Amino acid sequence: MRLIVALSIAIGALAAAGLLYAQSGSAPTAGSASPRKEGAKKETKAKAAILVTPESEAAVLTFVQRNHAELADLLASLKSNDPEQYQRAIRDIYRTTGRLALIQERDPLQYELEVAAWTAQSRVELLAAKLKMESSDELIKQLRDALKNQNEARVALLKHERQKAADRVGKLDAEIARFESDRDEVINKQLKLLVRAGGEGRPAKAAAKLPNKPKKAPTTSP
Repeated sequence: MRLIVALSIAIGALAAAGLLYAQSGSAPTAGSASPRKEGAKKETKAKAAILVTPESEAAVLTFVQRNHAELADLLASLKSNDPEQYQRAIRDIYRTTGRLALIQERDPLQYELEVAAWTAQSRVELLAAKLKMESSDELIKQLRDALKNQNEARVALLKHERQKAADRVGKLDAEIARFESDRDEVINKQLKLLVRAGGEGRPAKAAAKLPNKPKKAPTTSP
């Protein structure tokens, strides 16, 4: 029974954390405000809409086994002892893997950092759950090391995000400098293009609007 309780606590903690940085881009902090009731209702509906299929279950187990084998063992025990909690855990992790897949498409390096952060947070939650069941100096040491790894993973992710922001600012600065230094050239080039486009389109339109002039009658000399 104690094992079942420990497993439920660990999975529940992971689910409450949102499994993990990929969900919101930031780690949960103690004392943070709880979501509004309306948002909670939408989240409940979204979770209910995700059905656990053999394919999604296999994808989750592959991801967990590759990145946190200890959690994979926990899920295997939970499947036999608490199927409902197991289904909830699979849904939560599957949602996270979906977000991570989107990140991988646009930024492979960020994906690697997000997975590292996921693994670090997952280990912290599991060790914290074990600590609730029994305390020992060894377990406390493991938790401290896990928190250190979690902090390092988070810092690496933040540095990457800062670098991307710096790159974006650098491109904007270069664009601003180009417009400011070559202002007259840019304006003249745009003006020529617009005048040329207007000149090419005007004659045909003007000719279509002009009425046909009556022909003059030939004059005869007396």
